[in-house]
Amino acid sequence: MLTAGLIAFACWPFITQLWIRAKSISLSWIFFSLLLAVFPLMPVVGRKPDIFLVIGAGSLVLLLSLCVLTSLIKRKDRFINEELLLHLFQMLSIALSMYVVYSTHHSLLKKQGLPFLNQIISWIILASSFVLPLLSPTSLFERLFSILLSWMSAYLLLSTGYEALFPLVLSCLMFVWIQMEQETLQQSGVSYRQKVTSLQFTCNLDITQFRHLYLDDIRRAFFLVFFLVTAFFGTGNIASVNSFDLASVYCFLTVFSPYMMGALMMWKILIPFVLVMCAFEAVQLTTQLSSKSLFLMVLIISDIMALHFFFLVKDYGSWLEIGTSISHYVIVMSMTIVLMLLNGLAHLLTTKKLELYGKSKSHLI
Repeated sequence: MLTAGLIAFACWPFITQLWIRAKSISLSWIFFSLLLAVFPLMPVVGRKPDIFLVIGAGSLVLLLSLCVLTSLIKRKDRFINEELLLHLFQMLSIALSMYVVYSTHHSLLKKQGLPFLNQIISWIILASSFVLPLLSPTSLFERLFSILLSWMSAYLLLSTGYEALFPLVLSCLMFVWIQMEQETLQQSGVSYRQKVTSLQFTCNLDITQFRHLYLDDIRRAFFLVFFLVTAFFGTGNIASVNSFDLASVYCFLTVFSPYMMGALMMWKILIPFVLVMCAFEAVQLTTQLSSKSLFLMVLIISDIMALHFFFLVKDYGSWLEIGTSISHYVIVMSMTIVLMLLNGLAHLLTTKKLELYGKSKSHLI
């Protein structure tokens, strides 16, 4: 069903004027939608580890980083040294993650255990992924790309196969979604329109710039809910305990520790969620809509889904059918709480700015 929905999303430009007005963006939307639609059809993650897919995903991220770095240097008249160093350090983190995954895999195959240096590097990369995005500029494109680089380095350490490509493809689709929504906004008759590269994440928004709700806003809220469900089930039925593979945390620890391993696995699950929510923050900014209005629409859709699954709960039949119906209801009911937490985390990641020198600058809600 997720694959069918993503294929339907790929047809969206053809039923609007976007195919005529923004052909290159529409082609990108179609390509990444169809590419993301492949992941729900893949086997469950963890059955057959393939480290070379993880290395390939890291190589693609490095190649994309070089292209973005080149375009930033050409676009900016004066590229700040701190920004360049931050970008290079994030690329170094990606390269180190690839090395740690490859080295740890071969060390475990030789029955030599987890190298202590690899373990230290893994925990440093995981800790730095929380801080490095806050050091990047608050411009929309640069902040989102910094979040992608930092969290992809941590996700690579927690990957064992094709799922390492999932956040990259999902993020590319999110970047195109932001561009598509801006084109749709102009088609709706909104006169005020800025380039994505000139937009800044900030908490001090002018209320007078907010507009009223349109019918397209319902579609935007539905897109968010669908992308969140795709982020949850895109690489397998992770709601099932059988889908968890302990090999995903071997770069951090090999001694059995249920709480630490569970926390690492939960963080791996949350990374695609946060990438989608950060993109949704950008969509709210580009479409000049109050985050409260659009987020309340998302909560309404979640409540409708919860009511739907409530009537599908079974108290008869096999234990598998009963457990599946209850788990679906609990997941959808939990989505409301998770959405609020993720919205706050995405708001922090996109608007907070730390300074290495001098006084730190932060935006208060």
